[in-house]
Amino acid sequence: MSNSLISFNTVFPMAFVIVLAASLLAYFVYREFQRKLKFLTWRVIASSVVVTSLLGLLLNPAYQAVKKSNTVLLLTKGYLQTKVDSLVLKHPELKIIRTKEAAYYSNSSILKSWHDLSNENILCVIGQGIPSHALAAFHHTTLGFIPASLPEGVTRLIIPNDIYVNARTSLHGTFNALGKMNLKLIGPGGDEDSTTLGKGEASFSLSFSPKQSGNFIYSLVAENEHGSTSIERLPIVVLPERQLRLLFIQKFPTAEVRYLKNFLSGKNNQVGVRYQVSKSNFTYEYANMPRFRIDHLTAGLLNSFDLLFIDQKSYDDLSTFEKTDLKKSINNGLGIILLLNDPKDKLLTGFFPVKSKPFSADTAHLRLSSRSYVLPSLPIELRNVPSLRVVTRNKSRVLSGYVYSGLGKIGIQFIQETFRLVVEGNTDDYASLWVTLIGNTARTKGSNFKLRLITPFPYYANEPIEIEAISSGLQPFLVADSARIPMKENALVDDYWTGESWAGQSNWHQLSIRQDSTQLHYFVSDTSEWKSLKISNQIKDNRVSQNFSNADPKKVTQHVQVPAVLFYFLFLFSSAFLWLVPKI
Repeated sequence: MSNSLISFNTVFPMAFVIVLAASLLAYFVYREFQRKLKFLTWRVIASSVVVTSLLGLLLNPAYQAVKKSNTVLLLTKGYLQTKVDSLVLKHPELKIIRTKEAAYYSNSSILKSWHDLSNENILCVIGQGIPSHALAAFHHTTLGFIPASLPEGVTRLIIPNDIYVNARTSLHGTFNALGKMNLKLIGPGGDEDSTTLGKGEASFSLSFSPKQSGNFIYSLVAENEHGSTSIERLPIVVLPERQLRLLFIQKFPTAEVRYLKNFLSGKNNQVGVRYQVSKSNFTYEYANMPRFRIDHLTAGLLNSFDLLFIDQKSYDDLSTFEKTDLKKSINNGLGIILLLNDPKDKLLTGFFPVKSKPFSADTAHLRLSSRSYVLPSLPIELRNVPSLRVVTRNKSRVLSGYVYSGLGKIGIQFIQETFRLVVEGNTDDYASLWVTLIGNTARTKGSNFKLRLITPFPYYANEPIEIEAISSGLQPFLVADSARIPMKENALVDDYWTGESWAGQSNWHQLSIRQDSTQLHYFVSDTSEWKSLKISNQIKDNRVSQNFSNADPKKVTQHVQVPAVLFYFLFLFSSAFLWLVPKI
């Protein structure tokens, strides 16, 4: 349906129906002119009515009508009475309904079920709003919303989709505080990170480096200036480290690459290194992989690796064909990390699409898991754009990250001489600088399916959780714990499937696809947890329209379907007339 005076609801393309009707009408009129019979004008009109009635049956037209109705003001938990009073004063004929959790209001009735709203004309919702799963059950084009104030606590939380062992990971969000607040992240091994927030809604970022794979429960602890604390259970799924095939192409050997190669090979990754001895001679190093020559970077060779490291001088020495194959391989999924040694390296401007500018400092202050460091860094500053996925940041300055390029990714690392951390024995901090960047930039593991939860965290028992699956031409056989979830393919987008699951109890749950090993673990929280985050998500979902001042609470605009029987009778009478004309 549309908001126009006349709308159509057809299963066929509009253009196809109109062209077909015009062709039929032209043919019928032509035939009538060929027939030597009386009543030519009436026969042409009858032919037009026949085609019009067929057109009406195919297009299912509807017209816009205005009807009088009792308009509802829905009060939900946390509503402001002053807002309600002003609306009631302006529209005294409003019918007032409140939810069971909402405070009492005079002359209001209690809503028994969210399904009862589907038959009501809601002028406005006031308070914390309607739950997301109930919003999907009805649609109101004139729905207004006056939100309640955000509660104290976490109002936004971003948890990375893929968290790997030894990879430094950051949680981002916002916290609404009534006063000075200390926020702390505690993992299975103890304190991970902390930050201090001021009064009001403020952004926060907390980092951690998991040491083992599996499903873990972290704690997010908020302590105010009076010593009062609140603790939220934070579920974290840690994936095992990926075993990658890595290739280093370097003009001259450096301590940075030597330590990085040893670190990666110690993690059972397959590593190949090529140094240039002369114009046409190379020397090679291999770890966890058979020896072979790498004289030319062909598409076949590059497609056998997950990630390529290359410096400026090595790239300059590549032939035109090698450079072309390299760019094609990146578009086809190869990851590449640029080994930058000079701020004037053209690799950054030639490969990396994010604009950069000179930075005043050539060092970076970093706070990692064990202590703080001051390391050399290239005096370059990147624009913080949405396409840039930041891995390491120093305040507002990006020190490492990656961007997508076709199916592949391009990564950068501005921090220099990171091997100092290994020399000092701080291997965990060294890993936090490289593992996340390498894991995210490397070629994405191929799979027939990709699962994702559409419903934002947190999840609760007996509430629906929306699931999406992207497949490679197969219908997903999705199982939640032990129950099969029916999946529906999008009518417009091939291989995009959606479904809905209902978790029965608070605990870890698993989604799996029977056709392969694709799995997704998620945690269902207790209803007493993450209340502020749930309310914040609910308020965001209810922000449909806040402009209801021009709405007429006595009138409801709706589209009324033209009865199909009208077109049947028109078709019948017109056809009967055309049939009778030769007999008159």
